Amino acid sequence: METNERNYLVIRWSKLANGERLPLLFRRSSGLPIQSVTFWSIAARRTLGMQPNTLFNELRSLMVLFIWADSRKVDIDQRIREGEFLTLSEIIDLVGFCEGHLQDLLASSLKWRVDVDRQAVKTCYRSRVVKPGLKRDRLSNIRNFLEFLSADQLSTLQSWDSKWLLYNDRRNACFSILDRHIKAIRGGAIHQLDLKEGVDPEIVKELLTITAPDHPDNPFSKNVRLRNHLIFRLFAELGIRRSELLNIYVLDCSITDKNGTVTIHRRPDDINDPRTEKPANKTSARVLPISNRTSELVHEWVVRHRSKLQEAKKHPFLITSTPSGAPMSLSSINKIFQALRGRVDGIPDNLSPHLLRHSWNDAFSNLIDSKSNISPEEEIKWRKRLMGWSSDETAGIYLRRTVRKRSNEFLKKMQDGLIKD
Repeated sequence: METNERNYLVIRWSKLANGERLPLLFRRSSGLPIQSVTFWSIAARRTLGMQPNTLFNELRSLMVLFIWADSRKVDIDQRIREGEFLTLSEIIDLVGFCEGHLQDLLASSLKWRVDVDRQAVKTCYRSRVVKPGLKRDRLSNIRNFLEFLSADQLSTLQSWDSKWLLYNDRRNACFSILDRHIKAIRGGAIHQLDLKEGVDPEIVKELLTITAPDHPDNPFSKNVRLRNHLIFRLFAELGIRRSELLNIYVLDCSITDKNGTVTIHRRPDDINDPRTEKPANKTSARVLPISNRTSELVHEWVVRHRSKLQEAKKHPFLITSTPSGAPMSLSSINKIFQALRGRVDGIPDNLSPHLLRHSWNDAFSNLIDSKSNISPEEEIKWRKRLMGWSSDETAGIYLRRTVRKRSNEFLKKMQDGLIKD
């Protein structure tokens, strides 16, 4: 999205009276949301309880569809109304188009014409290619959008059997071809070589040591040291996401006894949250224990520091900006990690909250490995609860990493045995 001149499609956020945020896809030329897209997003997606950020990502997929349609002079709404669905060549073209980075597609869209040679077009937008999983998601969202609109149009033809049958046959033929192309996209599953690993446990220990408020090499200014140390400890101890950290209320922390806990809640469209970009939790609610030291830090932060910040008195969130006291933003978390990476030797260049989440899972796997009486099924069940995942598949990713590690160790012992005298 390089300039306003080229970015003629834009997603804007609308805030409803109840505090709910709703993304809408606009054409800059008219200043109005695209009616068919808004209809689909509200009637078919929002009613299913989709999170605002999910709706936003789905609209980005539809941006790709409309950029493609505009460059090919295809009127999507007219095609749906008249039952002239995408042709085979158009579907193939659209599938290839969905490989492009959105910024590249927007920047190049004004240069494309219907009579441009197809191969020339491909070289234009394939200079950078998105991952197969994103390409498939885009096409799946586009399919869902077209399916919903055409189902609505089909329902208006029920009084005319012949028209209904003709429209339905054309509709099914189009989606049958599109489905085959979506199904053929490979690479979505996580390969053994793609399994991400966290940082070395010693680096995590060093991170917590050097960010302690009284450490002489602490890279942060004194007024934010305790808060930042608390942030790093919560990430390291709980393996939570940025959004989960920033959604914690003060009242979510129970530190009245030795067994302190933090409750992770899902609060979509929280009316207490004044942030423009609200952190949205993807995971399930859960109660997690915290260490005694972290309980002490929470108490000290809330009583001695947060209580003195003016804006902090207006909202319930635990982690705030300094000195304003406003709820901390997602970008501020990124800046804290960026500052640490630039000032402390030995800290990986890619250190981030998500990398610490991987480190937490590595530590969990190592602890499981040290116990001989825990089955893989129990490991998945425990990891699911602690991470807030709803399916076994995500937890199984880390189990595959454990299997890889164990099998490699076994292979190494076997190889060592082959060369012994």
